[in-house]
Amino acid sequence: MKVYDLEKTENELISPSCRARSVQGEAVALTRLEVKKGEVTYKRSPDSEEMILVLSGQWLFHLPDGDVLLKGNQVLCIPAGTEYSSEVLENTIAIDISPKGQKEPSFIPNIIINSDPEQSLWAV
Repeated sequence: MKVYDLEKTENELISPSCRARSVQGEAVALTRLEVKKGEVTYKRSPDSEEMILVLSGQWLFHLPDGDVLLKGNQVLCIPAGTEYSSEVLENTIAIDISPKGQKEPSFIPNIIINSDPEQSLWAV
């Protein structure tokens, strides 16, 4: 058993508008995200189930069955293989939980967050 303090983990700058703090257990990874309003994630399809808990703010997810708006203390469970994209409607703090070492980690580092498409060309 291990106790983690997210305040003592590295505050990774994913983009100018997204910061992350992560911890890895034996089977799962947990990431605290701080994302600014107006940022988007482009279509992706995770290899494994993932969960997103919005602590504060609003994050809109575009799923095959329709859009889902997450607000404070709401959780979205995305099944493996489900294609989605998203946009941040307010400055948001969220927790992402996904399997450790999955081929396409949930949001990090695969996420392309940027409100200016010209600035995301580095990810191609």
